[in-house]
Amino acid sequence: MNLALTDEQTMLVETFRRFFEDESPIARVRAVEALGHDPALLKGLGELGALGMRLPGEGGDADFGLFDVALILEEAGRTLASAPIVEVIVAARLLAQLGGQDALVGEVVAGDTVVTLATAPTEKGVAQLIPGGAVASGVLHLVGDEVRLATIEPANSAAPNHGSLPIATMVLDGDGPAAIVVAKGDAARRAYLAAVEEWKLLTAAFLSGLGSRAIEMAAEYARERKQFDRLIGSFQGVAHPLADRHADMVGAKLLVWSAVRKVADRDPEAAATISMAFWWAAKASGDAVARALHTFGGYGLTNEYDIQLYHRRAKGIALQFGDPRDELLVAGKRLFADGQVPLPEAGPIQIDFEWSEEGKALRAKLYEFFEKHLTPEWHAKSHYSFDGHDDALNIAMGKERLLFPDWPVENGGMGLSHFDSLAGLDVWDELGVTAHAQNVTNFIGSAIMRYGSDWAKAEILPRLASGEKLVSLGYSEPHSGSDIFAAKTKAVRDGDDWIINGQKMFTSGANLASWVMLLTRTDPDAPKHAGITMFLVPLDDKGVEIHPVFTFQEERTNATFYTDVRINDDHRLGPINGGTEVLGYALALEQGGYGFFGPHKRLYAEAVAWAKSATRHGRPALENDRIVERLAESATHVELSRLTVMRALWQQEKDPNDRGSGPMSKLFSSELFLRDGHDLLDLAAPDTQWLGKHGTGELELLHRHAAATTIYGGTSEVQRSQVAEKELGLPRSR
Repeated sequence: MNLALTDEQTMLVETFRRFFEDESPIARVRAVEALGHDPALLKGLGELGALGMRLPGEGGDADFGLFDVALILEEAGRTLASAPIVEVIVAARLLAQLGGQDALVGEVVAGDTVVTLATAPTEKGVAQLIPGGAVASGVLHLVGDEVRLATIEPANSAAPNHGSLPIATMVLDGDGPAAIVVAKGDAARRAYLAAVEEWKLLTAAFLSGLGSRAIEMAAEYARERKQFDRLIGSFQGVAHPLADRHADMVGAKLLVWSAVRKVADRDPEAAATISMAFWWAAKASGDAVARALHTFGGYGLTNEYDIQLYHRRAKGIALQFGDPRDELLVAGKRLFADGQVPLPEAGPIQIDFEWSEEGKALRAKLYEFFEKHLTPEWHAKSHYSFDGHDDALNIAMGKERLLFPDWPVENGGMGLSHFDSLAGLDVWDELGVTAHAQNVTNFIGSAIMRYGSDWAKAEILPRLASGEKLVSLGYSEPHSGSDIFAAKTKAVRDGDDWIINGQKMFTSGANLASWVMLLTRTDPDAPKHAGITMFLVPLDDKGVEIHPVFTFQEERTNATFYTDVRINDDHRLGPINGGTEVLGYALALEQGGYGFFGPHKRLYAEAVAWAKSATRHGRPALENDRIVERLAESATHVELSRLTVMRALWQQEKDPNDRGSGPMSKLFSSELFLRDGHDLLDLAAPDTQWLGKHGTGELELLHRHAAATTIYGGTSEVQRSQVAEKELGLPRSR
């Protein structure tokens, strides 16, 4: 796993960020708005060598990889760089690949001449939109297996259009401009089609930069603008939608990066991921600029404010290729139908979204273990919640040190990093092994290592590591909900003991656990964040009552009541009235970024399995374009969920103080899971009416599960507040 740019790439990004800030300031963008083309900007890029970065070298590969160029296009998008940069880079590479046009290639990469390309095969007598066509001297296009170059006189004027772009419509096969055949044959056709795929990827990169900058602008405005004597960024109605759109844009960037990685690896899903990346970047940037403009209110509608330029340019660029949603159907057909799609050469890329070698070794060990231990009896009992917990399986895992691989060896773990341990948890999810008890026991056990007494470390930790005992969590109370600091459960000091009275709600697993990590109020006169203390309370105490509460997810949780429960001070975690620190540590582990990618992936897999066997109107379901498109949308969401999860895990491994990426991952993955839960339940209807644990029955069950994931571990609203504060710098919105 590696999301770090190399030193050279960091310098590349910094260089081009400064260049675009200097050479494409908003005043310049406005000055050329009528045409959307700044020749001086293009010439400057030529002088920097940017336009020729993808030219084939001596070995046939470009000196710079597709990823490097995508980084530059992200920066171009941030400033609305007014020139057909993507088209020129892609056309120059294609001309050089096909050969015979050296002089023209030289003019193009110098920024002296614009050559662009038609992004769809030419139809005889049919006009098509040409990106950059209004300022081009040549247009590459595909007719059958011939790549032709139409020579035209640049119009240097464009019909008024939504995005103020230098676009034009042309008839290229018929009575259009004169054209020469640059190359013909299958190799030429494939090179052309690969160039179109590269155009889609780089356009998606441009849109990811554009949309991200629009959200930044809105956040900057929300940090300055006041209404009702408060900064508008403190209003949830402002902060939360911005948090959602920020997550969308992070996903857009990561999806472009993932697509380039897959192209480099010649992954079977590379072509589909390109189409996913284009669709998502178009959709996400459109949503982002709309939300950003709305944040500015009435001022956003005025020409004086710059956000309207981003609003129009985002949509205009995305629509050059037609309806972006069409790419979902393309993605679906690439996923489910045979056929090879020509892809560009990606060149070098060090970005990697895969698990480490240590993580892969853990995964292999877990697959072997589960193959041996997941018996028919286990499958009959399995459930994603605490109800699926199996004591025998837990103890067997404890003996193999597989329960908590990131715990130190001396505490019964394997000494792996937290990141590597989560590679194993992904296997749990894939096979449907509930990790509820493991997750809760893991982060409470980690809190014991850090804050527990010698007694707790000696008596409790070994029993947790062995799999013999579990711990549950006691935060919420009937009237406090997500405001856990409003807890009223009291702990009163009595010599070396504490006496606890109160009640908790949603104490999931309390019926199976031996202890509960209980949040109590120990100083009623202190500010509510300061007067709390955490304890490990034995659940077999005579003063503890556990009452079942059943959810519509077929899941048991509990209401727990504590009456004069007496515990020794060695059950305390952390300092007296210092529970906030313990709680913060535990929440950071609980909200560490893993999200709900696992069950989301299973949901999608079950929907695909249904589609491969089902019929609709007498035909196989996968012959229905609407079904294929919706499965492709879910596939995109699953990949986005995976990427944001991996980003969060990687960032927190590098920076333990990171507090934004985990909540964003949890928010993004749960909301996408919920969205697909609804849609795929509908898609497979009426087969999804029936309850069960497999096939469409599991689709139905996972649909119900999805509703809970936006509540578990802090509601989506809590996560949005965290993202708004930690990633966008907005004031507290709670």
